[in-house]
Amino acid sequence: MYAKIKFKYDGYHFAGGAEAVFNPFSLLNALGDRLLRNYWFASGTPTFLIKQMQHFHTDITSLDSLDVPESAFDQPTENMKDALPLLYQSGYLTIKDYDPDTEAYELSIPNQEVRVGYVNGLLPTYTGLNNADVQIGFAAKFWKALKTGDIDLAMRHMQSYLAGIPYVEGFKQKLAEAKTKEGFYEYTFYLIFSMLNVYARTQVKVAGGRVDMVILMPDAIYVMELKVGDTARHALDQINARGYATPYLTDGRRVVKVGIRFDADKHTVDEWEVESV
Repeated sequence: MYAKIKFKYDGYHFAGGAEAVFNPFSLLNALGDRLLRNYWFASGTPTFLIKQMQHFHTDITSLDSLDVPESAFDQPTENMKDALPLLYQSGYLTIKDYDPDTEAYELSIPNQEVRVGYVNGLLPTYTGLNNADVQIGFAAKFWKALKTGDIDLAMRHMQSYLAGIPYVEGFKQKLAEAKTKEGFYEYTFYLIFSMLNVYARTQVKVAGGRVDMVILMPDAIYVMELKVGDTARHALDQINARGYATPYLTDGRRVVKVGIRFDADKHTVDEWEVESV
């Protein structure tokens, strides 16, 4: 139980090298109710924050790990040139590490409670999808399939769910506004996985280039390349040719490479190729 409470409410640091601090409001409510709820967001969604993130065109997929100088986030919000100071000062980001040699701070989302509230607010704003419908209709099934190592079943759930999305007006509008379809689907994947507290990173830098998506599960790491209008085989070949999976081979977990092709007309997963290491 302590591990669960720590996972949900701990993780705030207010200086480089400082001890981690629990969210006191959430912790006291959890102990009083003997329930692990998302107390911080019970009073409403962070509407103003999300509007500022849109205004500054914040890359939401980068917020799991940001390396920045102190001046980038510790400044008055009236002088901010991006949403970073607001995210830090409102508790959506916290200090995770500090490098005294470069004087750079690593910022990240503090804990599960913050991630859940953050994602629930962002999913409809960035994708036009209702977070409750996603969670009930698809995400849990996808997560269970990944947990058992059945990537084919997981992708069939993905295919079935996305096939019905084009009829959602909000989704169609957001897709039409997106700079690239591949980028839009990366955002959608990232937010859905984050909703389940699956650690997903997009555009991960490796020696051979940038991996579209890396999903870290307790017993496996999924390295994914997404293509729109190309083949899944080509996506998998790119993973192999550029060594996208190489940094994870000594991790100890099973490494699974997945090439995914989206059908641009049907707006769903069309095919996938899987290769386990």
